[in-house]
Amino acid sequence: MAWEFEQAGKFGSEKAADDYARRNNLDPRDVQITRKGGEVELSIRRSALDGRNLRDNGEGRRDGWG
Repeated sequence: MAWEFEQAGKFGSEKAADDYARRNNLDPRDVQITRKGGEVELSIRRSALDGRNLRDNGEGRRDGWG
């Protein structure tokens, strides 16, 4: 069974994406951080998002929630 991940935004660095995940108390197993060219994309396992109100202060983010 494959896990379904939802794109959570683009960041300027792996550290910025990791900091965002840590601020929101996401389990490291529930996030994927992928470098694509000059950007870093953060994806979060859909089941980890259920009922969660993620805090977003925009720090390090290059885009917002769609």
